[in-house]
Amino acid sequence: MVNVFFTFYISQIHSTIPLYLNNFVSGNFSPLIISAIFTGHTALTVIFQLPVARKLRNFSHAQALIISAILWGLGFFVIGIAGIVEIGNILLTTLALSLFAIAIISYTPSASALVADLAPESLRGIYLAINAQCWAIGFLIGPLLGGWVLDRTQIVVRIFWLSMVITVGITVSVLQYLDRKLMSKNLVNREGVGSKE
Repeated sequence: MVNVFFTFYISQIHSTIPLYLNNFVSGNFSPLIISAIFTGHTALTVIFQLPVARKLRNFSHAQALIISAILWGLGFFVIGIAGIVEIGNILLTTLALSLFAIAIISYTPSASALVADLAPESLRGIYLAINAQCWAIGFLIGPLLGGWVLDRTQIVVRIFWLSMVITVGITVSVLQYLDRKLMSKNLVNREGVGSKE
């Protein structure tokens, strides 16, 4: 479920946000400005890939995904605000896509690693295959729902961004549960190894 949310979030960057900026955000978002902001987003993703990955080594995979989810939530909040305020929209959008860039970097290495941590060794391949299907589900639902929302009124669009922030709360709760579960599993495994010695 959590991975479906993350892929749903990623799909919003590719499908919903460019149209949202063009149709709902004031500030004269020409195709050139939108392209420049997305180019900056891509550049940040490339530039910060290794530094962020190094910093995330200090965290468990679930904790790294919690960080990613929080960044997604902040980004969705900021992108929603950009559609409400009259000034500073380009700056707000740039901030949101910067948060999304770091969120993607935090998500990418940790998601499959968390699935591998959760899977019993004999079923790891099946778990990873199901994990890969989450991409299909997220990218199936994300653009459809985003497109449907963008065909509605401004208030529906605002509720959509607020709903995205709320789903981040659900995602964080599930990840906290998984982190506790893995920590207790690792503790039991360490105690079992210690008693055998």
